[in-house]
Amino acid sequence: MKLVDSGEGKVPLLSVAAILAISLVVNLPGLAISPVLGKLQEVFPHTTKLEVQLLNVLPNLVTIPFILCAGKICTPKNQLTVLTWGLAIFTATGIGYFFAKSMVVLILLSCLLGVGCGLVIPLAASLISQNFSGKPRGTVLGAKSGLSNFSVIIATLFVGWVAAKNWHLAFIVYFVPLVPLCLVPFMRSGYINRFRTAPTLEPASDNDKTAGFHFQGKEARRMMWGAMLIYFLITYGCMVISYYLPFTMKDYGLSPSKVGVATAMFYLSATIAGFGLSKAIKATGVWTMHVGLILATLGLFAVGFIHTYASYIIGVFLMGLGYGLVQPILYDKTSYFAPNDAKSTEYFAFLLTCNYVGISSVPFIVEFFGSFIKGSHDPSFSYILNGVIIAILTIICFIKHKSFVVQAGVIPEGEELIKQPSSVLAPGERVVRRDTPEIQPAVVSPAPTPEPKTTQQAAEPTLSPVSQMLKNAEATIAEAGTTLAAMKHEQAEMLRKESVALSEKAAELNKEAEELLDEANELDSQNNITDKKNV
Repeated sequence: MKLVDSGEGKVPLLSVAAILAISLVVNLPGLAISPVLGKLQEVFPHTTKLEVQLLNVLPNLVTIPFILCAGKICTPKNQLTVLTWGLAIFTATGIGYFFAKSMVVLILLSCLLGVGCGLVIPLAASLISQNFSGKPRGTVLGAKSGLSNFSVIIATLFVGWVAAKNWHLAFIVYFVPLVPLCLVPFMRSGYINRFRTAPTLEPASDNDKTAGFHFQGKEARRMMWGAMLIYFLITYGCMVISYYLPFTMKDYGLSPSKVGVATAMFYLSATIAGFGLSKAIKATGVWTMHVGLILATLGLFAVGFIHTYASYIIGVFLMGLGYGLVQPILYDKTSYFAPNDAKSTEYFAFLLTCNYVGISSVPFIVEFFGSFIKGSHDPSFSYILNGVIIAILTIICFIKHKSFVVQAGVIPEGEELIKQPSSVLAPGERVVRRDTPEIQPAVVSPAPTPEPKTTQQAAEPTLSPVSQMLKNAEATIAEAGTTLAAMKHEQAEMLRKESVALSEKAAELNKEAEELLDEANELDSQNNITDKKNV
């Protein structure tokens, strides 16, 4: 079986593909069927434009509370059950569209679609966070971002092609959840751990030292709020094209077909950025997020100030690149802000809520600022306004460039990390903080970097082969003793937990025995009363 590096040993490639398959569906609601909306207004001539637009808006609005709900109810034990239900609702809704014969039914199905999608969305990122760490996690999160945007491109092209034949066929794109639904068994921890290889004891590279690290307390919450604010603003800033680009290009005499190409450019460039994230970080280092924000700002200003077809294509392409770089970096940061793996789904739910709030709030924020600014009726106003907002965000990120929130591919500054030996590394356990107050098993610290030899040390004779062998043997014995102590500690902890469980079970049995004894005494009393009456 093909195995790939997860940062914590190697895991089956099939499991990686199964987890990534979830990303195929997260951006589909609403966006995928945009090309068929005009056709629906012809099919249902008595409906208003707002009612047709609800098919786009409602899934995103309904998704928000259910993302938070999924984050709250998901645990490592039930998360795949929640995922299965979400994908099943998603697929059932897609089937329901084929039998819809009125706009009211379509609107209700759009709400149900948001329910299913809301349960799925946070798990697409949290499952990656739980099964990957270090550099491999960043790579897989980049692939997740690229796949989610790529699926929108393919779905949009497909819908535009089939809508002319039969509008019902456009909703086939909502059958895509069948793919991850069939692959759920390969996402289970039992399947992954069966083939997982143990991580090595070699000192971690700079990209992998953060494996399993989690910030705690106020520090984690403060940085989480920062990541949420950045995600909200970058989403709000870039998604302006979904609402205003068709009208802007129409005002400047460009055809609807060119609008479709320009819109597709955003998702194409976001896909490229997602799959190329590792190379981007290698090229730009800790400044990758800053570069993404600069690209998004330049793209917005290009669309706002230069009104040619080429400028729209270039501007939208730059916006997609910026968005595609920032998005997976924030996903990776959230993995560190969650206090533990069990809370990762909840924290991803918080982050992803900002995405959908940002998408839904675009027209409201633009209209709010437009009521105070002269010239707000100009077609370019929304892009210039959002360009200024993202430019201010970029300046703030440069001022706060030492913050872990805005730095890409770095170790949390000032934290001492140690790696547990593979012989005692249980599934799900990772690197821990040295100052963690909980009782930790014995650990093996990586060998310290040798100091440069002084002149006196350099003059000393080297050890003979036999002495070197004895020294190596002593080191091996010491390491084996440490590992054995850790294993004994783990066994003692397991026995302690079993003892506590048995004590709790004994207490329950004792309580049941007392209840049975009370019932027996009551029966005896009733029998005595009956005997007395008979006498």
